[in-house]
Amino acid sequence: MDTLFGATLTQDQHNLLAAIAHPWLAGGEWPRWANIQHQYDLRGEDAEATLYSMPYVGIEGPFAANYGFVFYPRPRVGPRDRVRLTVAASLFLPEVKVMAGEPFVEALRHMIDLYSSRVITDDVPTIILRSTELAAARPDLKPRFVQVLPDLLSHEPAISTGGVDLADGRWEREVTRSVMKYIGVDTVEGYIAKTIEIITANAAEIAPAPVEEAEPQSSPPGRGPYIDPALLDDLEKAAQTSSWKLHKLIALCRELNENYAAGNPYSSAAMIRAILDHIPPVFGHQDFKQVAAQHPFAMQRTDKAHAQRLAAFKDIAHDGLHRPISTAVPAIGMDDLEAPARLNAILHEVARLL
Repeated sequence: MDTLFGATLTQDQHNLLAAIAHPWLAGGEWPRWANIQHQYDLRGEDAEATLYSMPYVGIEGPFAANYGFVFYPRPRVGPRDRVRLTVAASLFLPEVKVMAGEPFVEALRHMIDLYSSRVITDDVPTIILRSTELAAARPDLKPRFVQVLPDLLSHEPAISTGGVDLADGRWEREVTRSVMKYIGVDTVEGYIAKTIEIITANAAEIAPAPVEEAEPQSSPPGRGPYIDPALLDDLEKAAQTSSWKLHKLIALCRELNENYAAGNPYSSAAMIRAILDHIPPVFGHQDFKQVAAQHPFAMQRTDKAHAQRLAAFKDIAHDGLHRPISTAVPAIGMDDLEAPARLNAILHEVARLL
């Protein structure tokens, strides 16, 4: 048995990590959950029970408030969802440590160097990590690792990044201030320890520990993502053959998912409005009201109705963002947000146009 996060990892849990790792080590692709379930079903075992028993630090909630061995869509994983290992799993699987953990730390050190050497000017620059430049600067990193690094970065919760995948396997990712917390980290164990420290602090800010005398209370189940993770994958793939830069759009979608899962109505409303303000040029228009009124959607009647509702929703978001304080102003709640299906439909149209 192994231990991490102050908990015990059973042989069943260790075996599940190995089952998830195998297809990634063999071909660079994380498995669909249905395929893992099938392996367990053939043996008369319960893969889902083992998955949900995996230890983690933090709380069930937004992405940057918990960290464990396995990343999967919450609150429940679906058959077509891909399940991924985090860098933490490399402590228990030597092959993953060699293929992912150690090179990840080396790539992170390069990202720290990039951000540390940025020029101090009045206009704060955007620091971009490019696959071609990383390969040239760190020739000891294997091409296969460079290719999969964006996916690894996207599922390590203490590192904030967004970007696009370009043609011929090239990619770009933004390097943010979040990497500076890892200055001095030069081992996998050091990276995981620092990540646990960051996530534990994040979780404490979101959900402070209850007073000892308080009665324990059960928490309601968390919300699923507002933007379908599969749709985010489609947008990244569509960007490979498009001249549009999707760094900001994908980052906004991820932040919307985090705030929606955390039950933050004002932040969620702001992210929805930001997305609606950001995408009109893809449709050939200047603002979203023009999109709702004039764009010939593939599903004209249904998607046009979604667009019109979202155009009207911008007034609610505007109210939440700009109405000044007074003695009697109604608050915005999660029920005031438009149904996720509406924005997902519009973003599917964006992916189609790209």
